Parts: sequence; C-alpha cells; structure tokens
Amino acid sequence: MGWGKNIYRFFNRLEIDSPSNNNSLSAFLVEKLGLADLKISNQSFSFRDLFKYSYLKQTEIDNEDIMDEQEWAKNLKRKATFEIIFNIYDELLAGLKSNLKDKEEELKEYKIKFIGIKDFLTNTEIVDIEKYQEQKKKMETELNEQRKVLASIKADKGIKTNLSSSLQSKIVKLKTELGLLGETKHDQRQFISKLRLLVNQYQSEIDKKEMALEGYQALNKYEYIVCPNCLKPVNRPDSVESCCLCGSEKDDYEISELLVIKKEVRSLKLKIAELRKFINTEEIKYDEILKKEKLLKLELLDAELEIQHLYKDYVNPHIEQIEQLNYEIGKKNRVLLELDQSLSMLDELQRLELVIKSKEESIANLKDRIKSTELNAIDKQDVIRQLSNKFYDILSAFNFPKLDTAFIEGKTYLPYVRNRLYRSLGSLAGVTLITMAYYLAILLEACVENRNHLNLLIIDSPRKNLGAKAEQEEFKDEEIFNSIIRYFVTLEETLGDKIQLIVVNNGYPDFLLKKFIIEEFDGDGKKGLPYGLIDDAI
Repeated sequence: MGWGKNIYRFFNRLEIDSPSNNNSLSAFLVEKLGLADLKISNQSFSFRDLFKYSYLKQTEIDNEDIMDEQEWAKNLKRKATFEIIFNIYDELLAGLKSNLKDKEEELKEYKIKFIGIKDFLTNTEIVDIEKYQEQKKKMETELNEQRKVLASIKADKGIKTNLSSSLQSKIVKLKTELGLLGETKHDQRQFISKLRLLVNQYQSEIDKKEMALEGYQALNKYEYIVCPNCLKPVNRPDSVESCCLCGSEKDDYEISELLVIKKEVRSLKLKIAELRKFINTEEIKYDEILKKEKLLKLELLDAELEIQHLYKDYVNPHIEQIEQLNYEIGKKNRVLLELDQSLSMLDELQRLELVIKSKEESIANLKDRIKSTELNAIDKQDVIRQLSNKFYDILSAFNFPKLDTAFIEGKTYLPYVRNRLYRSLGSLAGVTLITMAYYLAILLEACVENRNHLNLLIIDSPRKNLGAKAEQEEFKDEEIFNSIIRYFVTLEETLGDKIQLIVVNNGYPDFLLKKFIIEEFDGDGKKGLPYGLIDDAI
C-alpha cells in the first residue's frame, strides 16, 4: 500500500515461487497470458517454461541439447510447451474451459466480499480515504479539547485555601522524595550484597591455601618403617631435614613456597578484615536510609490524613461534569478504534476492487481465447509443415553451407538438417546456426493471432563458433555472419511492430546502422563504455 497524489493506492507484492502458489509472480504472468492452471504431466505450467522459447543463452546456442531435450522429464515439458504455443496441445481447450469455470467462481466470491465490505463502510459513512482522514482529524481535535477540560476540572478541587494548596504541594514533594529514596535504598542494598560476595570469595581462597599447608604438615608427620614398594626395612636418616624414605635433603624451594602461601593467607585475612569494616560502615548508611524513609512515610501519612480531614463531607461540584466528560472521551476513543478498523476495511475494499478488475479482464481474455481456439482449429501437420518451411528459409538466408534439406520432425519437434538430427552434424558452428534458425522459426510462425508465444527473442552471441574460430572450413566464411545480421535487420523492418528481437554480440559488421545499436557494453572497462553482461542487463 502507498500514497499517491491525494490517492491511496494498493500494491500487491508477488512472491518468487512456482505457479501452484497463486500469489507468485509466475502465476500472475501466466494468468495474464490466459494460460493459468494448465497441467503438464501433473505439473503446473509456468512462465519459465514459456520463456525458454524466448531466451537463447550463449551457453545453449551450441550445446547440442535444445532446452535439455535429452532429459526425459524436461523433454516432456518442452514438447508440451511447443504444443501450447501453437494451440495444438490436446488438453489445452479442456484446460482453458476448466480454468474459466474456476475463475468465474473466484470472481463471484470476490464480488460477495466486496459488496459486504462496501455496505459496511457505507453505513459508517466512510466511502473513501479522504472521508476517513476528515473524520479522524475532527474526532482527535474534539478528544484533545475534552481531555484539556477534564484535566482542568480535576485540578480544581473546589477549596481555594492556602492550607489546602500547601498540603497538596507537600504531599507531591514527599512522594517525589520517597521515590528517589527508594532508588537509593535499592542501590545501597545491591552494593552491600556485592561486598559480602567478595568476602566469601576471599574466605574461599583462604580455606584452599590453609588446606594445602595443613596437608603438607600432616604428611610430613609420617615415619615409614618399611618401603611401600619392596617392603624392605627403611634406613632412617639421622637428620630431620632429610626424607625418611629416600634420605634426600629437603630443598629451600619447598620451604619458600610454603612461606609464600602463608603470606598470601595473611594478606587475604587483612583484606577481609578491612572489607568487613567497610561493610559495617555501609550497613550503617543503609540503616540511616531506612530511618529516613520511615520518617518520610510518617510525614506523608500525616499530610494525607490532614487533607482528608479538610475534604471530609465535601462534594466536588464538578462531579457530574467529570463523569459526563469521562463517558464522552471513552465514546470517542471507541469511535477512533472503529475508524482505524474501517481503514483496514477500506484497504481491503481497494484491494478487492483491483482484484475484481483483474479477474474480469482475465475472464474476458479467457473467453476470447476459448472462442478463438474453437473457431480456428489448427491441424498439427499444417503447423509442422509451415514451421519447417520457415526453418528452411531462415537457414537459406543465413547462407548455411550445402543446405539441401531442413525441417522440423513431427513427433519430437526437433530440427533436422541434411536429413540428420541437428546434433548429429558434428559441427558446433552448424549447431549455432540451426539453433538460432529453430528459435526464430518458432517466433515468426507464432507471432500471428491465436498463438501463445511472448513475441520476444533474446539471442546471446550469434557469432559463436563462426568465422575464423570455426573448426570446419565451410563455416569460416565471414559472409555467413553478415547474412545473419542482414536477416535480423530485415525482421526489424518487416515485423518490428509485432516482435521484439534483442541480439547481444561481441562486435558487429561495419554496414550495421547506428539506429540498430541500442546499447554497448565493455568487457574490461578500458573502452569508456558501461561494464556489464547480458544476464545483468536483463
């Protein structure tokens, strides 16, 4: 959805998904072509299937596998799409009629929803976005005015004395102080808790180090009579500074380590003592905060009791007006909520209006297509014969070497040249010419009425494998490529209003007029031209 110039417009965002998803871009495009909901081998017919006949990639112009015809599953769709393009698909008419019935049912449901929403909005006196904005602005203005009046009345307690004003100010001040004091109390309590946690950590370190000292001293008290390994009597050393097992003298390193541990223990105990003194100081501060809070609460209670006594048996003369204003404000809030709901209904109404218009156009196109298909029954053999003649004419115009026969086979719909399948010629240059001629023949035969081609063909690198790079001598003649370009120019001059032919190639003959060159790209950025590829441009 979006805003135009004083117009609220609805935009439908389509998903990139298969045509089985009705909200996908593919389903939208296929519906606009009048080919929605067609099935091919239990698979949905997609725009991508049709577009394959309109885009001859550089990697496919000589790959000897037109539209993956050597893969069984893809070949089924290729052939069915070919038949759909020329209206010779056996299930096309039945599919179109079934699709028409479904579309009419959909349109009927959309119209019922549209009428229901429109009646609802008419009853709420909102028929367009301008009316909605006008009502909402008016309601918000009235609501703000009533809120100001209500706030003014509530502020007027009816007793204009110095005592009452002083008490009210005192109560506000005390409540503010109590709020700030509550935050201070919370922070102080958290601070003391962290200090106590630090004491516990120090004490845990002390316990560990004292256990190490006690363990060392306890183990040294044992005197071994026999060796724990061989059970032979142990010769006790004369010196107490020697080990009772091996007789080795105890080095200074162990003693120094023990001294370090004892020093660390003493240091930690001093830290704990100082920390506990500090905690006691902070607890005294915490107690003072509690006392101050208690006094403030008592003072607040006294002030509230005093003002209650002052207002005792007093009835605000504005009580009825306050109740009335509260009622009206609540009513207007409900109206604003209903207005917002009406806006969503208005969005849906505009969306349905666009959908209904689109469905009606699709149904009209579908009816025309069904009528045309029924009146203009097309014989498959006639299609193949006409297509074969066009295919031969194009190859002849290309100056295809040693061209004796060229036709489209009636079962596989694949091109044959010199009485051989196109990929059996053993020449990539020949495959390039044949593939281009095949795509062009389908375009030119299908651009007439009652066909389902896009009337668009993009050819990438028509010079591929031709000229000096050709492997076979017969395809090295530069006149072949020149003939291709001349044929393209002829198509522009004769069928420019019916078809669109886009050709991308590295270079072009000198005789090609500038008016036929729409855009130039640079492959390395050194020629002062935009850098880009065909896939990026599309």
